[in-house]
Amino acid sequence: MVYRTVQTAAHRIASIQQFLVWAADPLGRGRRSEDDIVSPEELQAYRSRLKATFEPLRKAQGKSTRPDPLTQEQDELLEGILSPLGLREGVISFGKFPTENPFQPATKLRTWILYSLLRHHGLRRGEALKLKVQDVDTVGDPKIRIRRRPNDPDDSRAPAPRVKGMESVVPLSRDVANGIKSYMSDFRLPGHRCKGTNYVFTTRRGTPLSTSYATRIFRILRKRHPMLDGVTPHALRHTWAEEMASHLFEEKGDSEEVISLLREAGRWKPGSNMPQHYVQNAIQSETNKIIRQRQNRFDD
Repeated sequence: MVYRTVQTAAHRIASIQQFLVWAADPLGRGRRSEDDIVSPEELQAYRSRLKATFEPLRKAQGKSTRPDPLTQEQDELLEGILSPLGLREGVISFGKFPTENPFQPATKLRTWILYSLLRHHGLRRGEALKLKVQDVDTVGDPKIRIRRRPNDPDDSRAPAPRVKGMESVVPLSRDVANGIKSYMSDFRLPGHRCKGTNYVFTTRRGTPLSTSYATRIFRILRKRHPMLDGVTPHALRHTWAEEMASHLFEEKGDSEEVISLLREAGRWKPGSNMPQHYVQNAIQSETNKIIRQRQNRFDD
């Protein structure tokens, strides 16, 4: 059997271990005959052997690999392909996109907004897909509200996207806020009214955009542009986190304060060690920069 992810394999291994522990205990199975009696010492010894056998497998299979951040070339290519014309010049046309953009005219603005939320605002894929119309505020200081909404009766997707982190309010750039406003009023896909969904991102049929559909967007990009190999929704957030950690470290300098600020910005739960990971990378990057500067003085 081939599992789709190492995390799935780890869950299966844990289930097998739990079953064997249960099967070894007659009382736990409801059997009470004298032939089935196992002493507590024997049962404990058996459980210890199971743990010694399975724990290394669970740890090995449960290790997750973090994606590499986008290279500068990938970042620039993706930005150039997906962004509406005039973005860099400050005169944006939300109905016009580069010819290299591989998507249908009706979906190009939606794709750019989704990309921008992941890459430049640090949203997780699930957080973006769970956004509802009422979560978006484009008036005054534009912002979006991240809400968890477990078991939402409005969500017909299977499996439904999940918001894994903490709830929060995320400031929006003015360009993306204007893009969302244009998308909602002029370009939002036909059919959403008859379907009655209040999710921001919808398909052309008006149904909420699924996780697999969002992933497919990046598969299309990788196929059209081999340089984008390895670019996924999670890689975009990873790039944002690396960039944000470096910026905060340059501004603040104190690693503990930076970890706290990054945890808040990235909506990580209190027990997560991800902010420390990104800050350590930022410190290493700053250290390498200082070393290179010293080496350049000697070379001169």
